[in-house]
Amino acid sequence: MIINIFVVILLTLVSYIIYFVIKYPDRAIGTKARPELKGPRGFPILGNFVSLLRSRGFMYYLLDLLDKYGPCFTFTLPVKGRFIMINDPQLLDHMLKTNFESFEKGDILHELMYDLFGDGIFGVDRDLWKFQRRTISRLFQERNYKDFIYASIVRKSETVLNILRRCADNGNPIDLQDLFYRFTLDTLGDIFFSTDFCCLTSPEKPVQFAIDFDHAQRIIDWRLEQSLWKFIELYSERGRQIRKSSQVLDSYVYNMINSRRADIKAEKEPNDLLTWFINAVDKDGETLDDKGLRDVILNLIIAGRDTTAQALSWMMYSIMTHPSVEDSLLNEINSILSQNTPIPLYDDVKQLFKYTKATFYETLRLYPSVPKNLKVCTKDNLLPNGVPVYANEFVVWVPWAMGRDKKIWGEDAQVFEPQRFLDDEDLLRPQNQSRFIAFHAGPRTCLGQQFATIEVIILVTMMLKEFKFELVPGQKSPPEFQTSLTLPMKEPLMAKVSRRF
Repeated sequence: MIINIFVVILLTLVSYIIYFVIKYPDRAIGTKARPELKGPRGFPILGNFVSLLRSRGFMYYLLDLLDKYGPCFTFTLPVKGRFIMINDPQLLDHMLKTNFESFEKGDILHELMYDLFGDGIFGVDRDLWKFQRRTISRLFQERNYKDFIYASIVRKSETVLNILRRCADNGNPIDLQDLFYRFTLDTLGDIFFSTDFCCLTSPEKPVQFAIDFDHAQRIIDWRLEQSLWKFIELYSERGRQIRKSSQVLDSYVYNMINSRRADIKAEKEPNDLLTWFINAVDKDGETLDDKGLRDVILNLIIAGRDTTAQALSWMMYSIMTHPSVEDSLLNEINSILSQNTPIPLYDDVKQLFKYTKATFYETLRLYPSVPKNLKVCTKDNLLPNGVPVYANEFVVWVPWAMGRDKKIWGEDAQVFEPQRFLDDEDLLRPQNQSRFIAFHAGPRTCLGQQFATIEVIILVTMMLKEFKFELVPGQKSPPEFQTSLTLPMKEPLMAKVSRRF
């Protein structure tokens, strides 16, 4: 009797497998057939999951497929479904601007990012996204730049220069990427939260908060390629790591929130972004609880720390490996700053440092801080190239590859040339957001674009005015990127520092 039951179950299971193999012969279970689209042939039921596992990671997999199939193709993964590549400015313009309401982060992305970002601005849509964006935008008003943002960036930049002076005097090389992470975390802590993370005061000491933040990011990026990530994390080191990292981050952030609530109760709270969020009221008259505030804070940290620190790292690498660019930067810097006034004025930062800004933008073209991105379609849609995207299908784009595309940027697309962002009169050329996608496009355009640009110009001009930087020999050039949500260098960026005067 038991054997008969077992045989029935086994035959039923085999029948189901045969049925699904016939129904999904080359794609992931649950996905529609899309024979009109180019793309790699998948396995029955599993789709392209096996080939993704054999690759070096989701980012490298996308780059390999782009080389083979061009800017528009498709592939499928179990659980997640169908992905359609739209690495073309016209398609991005349609998705990010014209049909913004039809493409969202969606439930799948929200869930896999939840441990780190919760219900913060990068993982939510609609009213909650609008509420957070509206509150954050209060910070980036002109009067705030003049009243305290500029002064804070200058103070932290001067601390960086003190560290570099010690390196120049004792001859020790320095990891610029680590230095920039410390600089941006301390700067955003001061401006956003009136908090000192003390990263620059002890530059040799590891920052545990930052270590756990980076660990969590890498695990979330890994989840993009794993259909069974929830099951795997139950019994793996990755699962233990993200739970541990989340505890470290939560402990720090909740202490910050509790301290601020006590300040508000005592009527001595600072006028900063954290206070504004505590007091902010949504359309239903509700305020954020501590969990909501925690989510906001961690989203602001990735926006204010990681993206700018990584852009600074890639920018300094590019300057050190392109002497003609360094010469042009020095000519501009020395024409504006003197030894008696080595700190750029706020109005000069906004108006005069055209080549420096072009160098920053050229860095982001080749090394975008968010190298890949994706959204889910919420209702059937037709792309300008005639390709339909059905509800619950993902669209994905790779700014890293778009910045190197000769059809978009010309035959010299892979050459680092800041002049491409300047016209014949050395004024900045206006850029189509969907072509130069480093700051996103449409309603979700990066709120901190001006903030990041000012922060980079102030620090880089002050650094280059006083110091000469050289790559320590023996490092991989160009550096390999670390697979993550953003674009960190995989190894330290070691540089020798010497004084110019």
